[in-house]
Amino acid sequence: MRSAHRLAAAATAATAAVLVAAPSSVADEADVERYFDEVALELAEPGVWVDPDVADELDPEWESELDAAAADAPVDMRIAVVPAGKLDPRGEDEFVSADLLWEGEELASQLYDRVGVDGVYAVMTVADSSHDGRSFNAVQHSEEGPTYYVGDAVDQAVDCCAPSYGPMIERFIERASEIDRPLYVDVAPWTGGAAGVLGLWWGGTTLSNRRRRKAEEQRHLDVVRPMLNDEVIELSQRVSELPTTADIEQSKLSREVLDTVEKARHRLDAVAGDDDVQAVTSMLGSARYKLACLVALRQGKPIPEPTPPCFFDPRHGPSTQQRQWSPTDGAEREVPVCDECAGRLDTAQAPIARTAGERNYWEGGEDLVAYIEGYWTSDDNYWRFPHDDHGRARGDLWSRWESRRPRARLGRFSRSLGRGISSAMSQSGSGDDDGRGGFGGGFGGGRSRRRRSSFGGGSSRRSSRRSGGGRRF
Repeated sequence: MRSAHRLAAAATAATAAVLVAAPSSVADEADVERYFDEVALELAEPGVWVDPDVADELDPEWESELDAAAADAPVDMRIAVVPAGKLDPRGEDEFVSADLLWEGEELASQLYDRVGVDGVYAVMTVADSSHDGRSFNAVQHSEEGPTYYVGDAVDQAVDCCAPSYGPMIERFIERASEIDRPLYVDVAPWTGGAAGVLGLWWGGTTLSNRRRRKAEEQRHLDVVRPMLNDEVIELSQRVSELPTTADIEQSKLSREVLDTVEKARHRLDAVAGDDDVQAVTSMLGSARYKLACLVALRQGKPIPEPTPPCFFDPRHGPSTQQRQWSPTDGAEREVPVCDECAGRLDTAQAPIARTAGERNYWEGGEDLVAYIEGYWTSDDNYWRFPHDDHGRARGDLWSRWESRRPRARLGRFSRSLGRGISSAMSQSGSGDDDGRGGFGGGFGGGRSRRRRSSFGGGSSRRSSRRSGGGRRF
């Protein structure tokens, strides 16, 4: 699982993250201390380590990809996935609410103390809820070198992806690898010529990126536009059939539904890319929710709370129930459904799913990312789509777009240049001392042996705190 091309643990600045998950029994503080010593041993080398007790928290493919991403980061990156219960001195029998031995940045600092290498350490505690201790905490300790966006990386990971653990780690790795003051900001003022060249390159790269993205979004539109046309027409017909009423609240809701559908229709007429597609489906989802509220008022029932749309077909409107369902070659999971789809599942019938061409819409890949995101984002609500294919397609699409941006490209070039300089200095200055003078000896030896041989043994003192943050979610 581990990449064989990693450098020694004490190269430059280091970044580490710990993901802590569901509770397990630990007797007392001494057991917590011993367990954290074991975690530190596993993290002597950069990468992702998953405690066997929570191996099911990350898909093996996610784990392997994240491990490689951590190893290829511009600095050392250590990520561990461990059970939260092993950090609660009271043990599982007393585990009513999380009371971990260390909280926030201190948890990350404790790992740093044991590994003994300056860098950035983060701890994500994952449980059933924030009440049970689910959080993400990070800190950078170093006396020299750049400061990384560690605290911001935690915020972005939680805001964009919680509680999807793989995507959260991925986002943290991306952001925590960035220096808060890019090299070109300091270099550009030195010469007008360099600034001019950089400006030309920046503009050309931006234009090229926009053209490539526009071409990709046009392909998405070729798939999605017919679906949206049908949905707008169907919803417009439903709105036109709404009866008039003297009730003020019902009349107000009727106007709101009509206005929302009209806005969606006008936005669809001018649709040019994924942002427009997401806006249209978001408005259609909002209109269907308001229709459900209108039906409830007419029946003398309370207005329902906003819920995600029916998983099998967003045109069915807001979901009303939850049911267990297994995709083809996939694990069983709980999905939100409407009454009709719930009835079909209860009678062992397959629900009639929304399709895109010959595929179910959730299998549409990148073409349907914006379509799904719009339906599963409503006002201040964001619901996690219960199918992994969408999450992977969304991550691949957004990561590719982000990687083409000028700042991302310049960052990769700077990191590659820095690694090349560091490697050259290491080979010329350290020789073959303790087998880490260069790339020789680093391949084929087995990741776990390299980890333990390079374990720092704990630091006698803490370096300065450079950056950090923590949040429960």
